[in-house]
Amino acid sequence: MSGAIPQSPRQIGTLKRREILGCGGSEIMNKQGYWFPIHRRELVRWVKGSGSASFLHSPLLHNILLNLLVALFYVVGIKLSDQLVSSLLPGRIAPVWFPSALTFGVFFHFGHWVTPGIILGSVLGLVSVLSTFDPPPSIAQFLVLETAFAVANTLQPFVGDFWLKNKLRSIAQKESVTIIKDSESIREPLAILNPFQRVSSTIAFVQGAVIGPFLSAVIGVTTLLLLGIVARENFFYSWITWWSNSVLAIIVFTPVLISIRFYRFRRHHLFNAKLVISIVSTFLVWFLSFYQSYPIAYLFLPLILFVVFHFGDFFASIFVSLFAFFAIFTTAQGQGVFNYHSGNNSVIFLQMFTAAISMTALFFSAIIQEKKIAQQSLSQAVKSLENEVQKRTDKLAAVNKSLELANVELNKLAHIDGLTHIPNRRYFEQQFAEEWQIFLQRGKSLTVMMVDVDHFKLYNDHYGHGQGDICLTEIAQILQSCIRQPGCDFVARYGGEEFALVLPEVDHSGAIAIAERIKIALQTRNIPHQGVDLTGSVTCSIGIAVAHAGFVSGKEALLKQADQALYGAKQAGRNQYFLFDHTDEGANAVHCSS
Repeated sequence: MSGAIPQSPRQIGTLKRREILGCGGSEIMNKQGYWFPIHRRELVRWVKGSGSASFLHSPLLHNILLNLLVALFYVVGIKLSDQLVSSLLPGRIAPVWFPSALTFGVFFHFGHWVTPGIILGSVLGLVSVLSTFDPPPSIAQFLVLETAFAVANTLQPFVGDFWLKNKLRSIAQKESVTIIKDSESIREPLAILNPFQRVSSTIAFVQGAVIGPFLSAVIGVTTLLLLGIVARENFFYSWITWWSNSVLAIIVFTPVLISIRFYRFRRHHLFNAKLVISIVSTFLVWFLSFYQSYPIAYLFLPLILFVVFHFGDFFASIFVSLFAFFAIFTTAQGQGVFNYHSGNNSVIFLQMFTAAISMTALFFSAIIQEKKIAQQSLSQAVKSLENEVQKRTDKLAAVNKSLELANVELNKLAHIDGLTHIPNRRYFEQQFAEEWQIFLQRGKSLTVMMVDVDHFKLYNDHYGHGQGDICLTEIAQILQSCIRQPGCDFVARYGGEEFALVLPEVDHSGAIAIAERIKIALQTRNIPHQGVDLTGSVTCSIGIAVAHAGFVSGKEALLKQADQALYGAKQAGRNQYFLFDHTDEGANAVHCSS
């Protein structure tokens, strides 16, 4: 199920060209061009000097820059969250903790390789926060708090990311989706399914967003309790504040950081009228709700559903994040529909509103995408079934065609004489019956010739049966060359050295002309026959019978007349043809030269 991570930057091009299957068919590797994957063995080779890359192109520098950026944004997130606490809301309650959203997102993309950046950002960013404590913590307390908070802030995204990716891997195994995984890679796993395109993985994301902050809040608030900074009776209140602020940040803002990997930019989105209308409508709802205090904030819900339906989860997460950010900002200023006399109530209702909007968008998007995936799977299954049916149909057609060709070949073999390669007696009987029916319908003449090779037994005795077969084949070719055309007349081997010719619409004169042609052809071929005479050649005797209109006998009678004429030619000395004479019902000779 997993593939190998390239071991050096030279193999990165190959990695980027690999198409990794994800939800909706996105080519995730096209989104992976920000950093080279880092590998421990590659890093060790570079440190020892065996690597060919300079320091500016080294994996170590890339990793350092990545962690510095994470630390920088972490500090900015703390400052932004602390600014809302210190000057805008009463009771020192932060409505949202932005670093939680950042750490979950970067952990999803880069795995444990961003741990140094998270620790560095936590240590640097919390310096200003801890300095506002009254009374200020001692140096020992400061170090303990920094250590505990760094552990808590690192454990939070690790647990949430571990929970989510386990679910995604189980989905990948179930759906046979390729996942590249290497624990030594800066991206672990390097390619993964979009968690917001299935309901089950969206639930896993929410569970990870709840479980991770739960553990980090326990560690952080317990440390404050043990150091005497938080009173025992305020433990639960402090813990729920820490936990809820982190959960809200992850649910509202992290989807943007995760979905950006799977978004495929389309230029028409920038000039889409529906998108412009959605932006303007969202701005109006925010302005009227949080600056003019009109109770219409929940109109944002149908707007976000509209965005989800038309533009997908990425745009929906952007809309939710921006709307939630400005809603938090204006509420913190004491404006908007969630501004109550109690700062705690303001925060609670604001958190509930933004969380409800975000989760509605996430699950609605997951339901839509899951339906699309199901439709695509069904369409692919139907297409695959159609292709299989077409293959079976084509195969069946090919088999049928082969059978037809085989039948034709068998039929041909059944009607062709194996020695002379002309029609055999079976074919003669079938074709003669058909020609007889045509003769009866049209009433024209029909001629039958019986041709017998003279003294063929002596030929076989003298030359052998092999040469006798060659002689019969040559005579068959001569007979075929003497008929008018193969499509009209036909020659068949009647048996042994005897042949039969059927000549439709040929009268006495035409029959005699063909008989003369056969005699001349045999003389021209001059096949030696020394079994009778040292200077002799092969000759044939021919019996001819012609049926005209009014012929009262059947086809068997006509065939018998031709045979009688052949017998007469044999009796008269061979090498001649006899034409059956109907006047006296006998076989009388027609003049033939010997």
